[in-house]
Formats: sequence, C-alpha cells, structure tokens
Amino acid sequence: MAENNKPTSFAGVAAVLAAVLVLYALVAARVDSPLWRSLVRGEPVGLESSLSLEERDNAARLDQAFGRMGYGLDGVAKGKAVPSLFLTSVPGDLGDLPEVDVKKRVFLRLMLPLVLVVNQEIAEDRRRLEAMIAGRESRDDSWLAELAARYGADGAAPAQLLRRVDLVPPSLALAQAAEESGWGTSRFVREANNLFGHVGEDLTPMGDQDGPRMASFASLHEAVRAYVHNLNTHSAYETLRRYRATARARGAFPDGHTLAGALTSYSERGSAYVDTIRALIRANNLLRYDHAKLDRGVAS
Repeated sequence: MAENNKPTSFAGVAAVLAAVLVLYALVAARVDSPLWRSLVRGEPVGLESSLSLEERDNAARLDQAFGRMGYGLDGVAKGKAVPSLFLTSVPGDLGDLPEVDVKKRVFLRLMLPLVLVVNQEIAEDRRRLEAMIAGRESRDDSWLAELAARYGADGAAPAQLLRRVDLVPPSLALAQAAEESGWGTSRFVREANNLFGHVGEDLTPMGDQDGPRMASFASLHEAVRAYVHNLNTHSAYETLRRYRATARARGAFPDGHTLAGALTSYSERGSAYVDTIRALIRANNLLRYDHAKLDRGVAS
C-alpha cells in the first residue's frame, strides 16, 4: 500500500513545485496577471480581467466599455451597485480626451471601485473590532495587537483604535485624487500611479532636481490604500479622525465635505487647499457617491 502511494505523493509535490515556478516566472517577468496581483501583491481582482488590453489602455475605449457594462455615475447615485472593476493604472491618453466631462467621467468611474474596495477591507476589521468592544465576539488579544501595530497605535485600547480603523468618504478620496493628479493626467500618475501627491524616493519633479521626490506605487489600488492609511494613522490628521468619530457618535455617516475641513496640513496651501477640495466636491456633486456600494457578486 505504501509503495502505491509514492507516485501520487510525488505527483502532488511536483504539481505544487510547478505552480510555484510559474508564479515566480510571472513575478520575474512582471506579468500583470490576476494570479500575480492576488497572491503576490494582495490586490483585488474583478471584472477588469474581462476587458481587452485596448479597453484598459485607451481612455475612449474604456469609456465605451463602462457604458457597455451599464456602469454609469447617475445609476450609482440612484443606488445601483458599482461593479468590481479594479484597473491597475490610468490610461495614458486620458488627458487627450477632447471633452472635459468625458475625462472626468472616466476618471471617477475608474477610481470609485478602488476607493470602495479599500474601504471594504477596513470595514471588515472595523466590524470585528466593534463586535469585540460590544462583547458580541470573544476578545482576541493577538489580533488586536496586530491591528494596533498596523495602524501605528501599539498599546491602544480597542475603543481608541476604533478611531483609526474607519472609512474615508468616497467624495473626499475622489476630490483629492482629482486635485492631486489633474484628473488622472499628471506625469506622476502615468509613471508611478501616484494619485495623491505622496512624497517618496522614486521620482524627481521634471525640471526641478531640488524639488521633493515622489513615491511610486505598483498599482492604483496600492496608492489608494496608502492614501487611506495615511489619513488613518498620521498625527497630522488626528482632527479628521476626531470629526469622523464625532459624526459616528451622532449616528451620522461622515461626509467628505465636512472632513475636508481637517486637511489644512495635507498641502502647504493650508486653508486654500481645503477650499479647493470642497469646491471640487460641490462642483462635481461627489457627495452622492458617499453611500455607493461595491457589487459583491464578483470575488475581490
């Protein structure tokens, strides 16, 4: 019996090794495959895999693809779910679209699923944390310690941690992404998926070698996640987190227009930056997306 099992065991090991080799080959070749994105980068995968390469890389074709899928902003505002579609980059020719409204429409539809899926990731942790605080779930000290470390709050009590483990209103994220990236057309977005003006060590501003270097991200999802994490952890945004917690305590959902008032430290422009973000929210009617829901019919 033992001898009969040996070939099966060897075949199983060989299959695992083959799968590992394929995965490493994808990583080495930097192939942007769903397997690589999910297993190696920990990113969501959805309907974007059904789009052709031209639809993903050409803004006009992407706009048509959104329409074919029935994905429209008016529908979302009326309660229609946002499709699970997570593009890794912005089409390089987005800025070439002749109509400003079309450019904005493509950018907002591209960004909204990414913001929602990052919020969804946070919401799952928040629900578990709330359940432990309320006694509906047994306290898990190791999980709480890991969560606190992830949010830069080692040793924080669960109730204090709850202030950090919270969502960023889509209206705020969309407005800041639009402002910081020129509606997805800036060089930093095209070359580094840098949507929110994150400073780093990767790119130098063109024509300004002494200017601040900018961060580079492997994907748009990684950039959105870094942005939300920044607002949830950096000491500069403690006021934003306090505003958000106060709204929660009143039973209200914190909206982007209100929270924008706590962003004076986000830019050296201070209060003028806040005014710009609020103007973007109003002019583009972004508050109507704060209650948007991601279609959970596609695994993410």
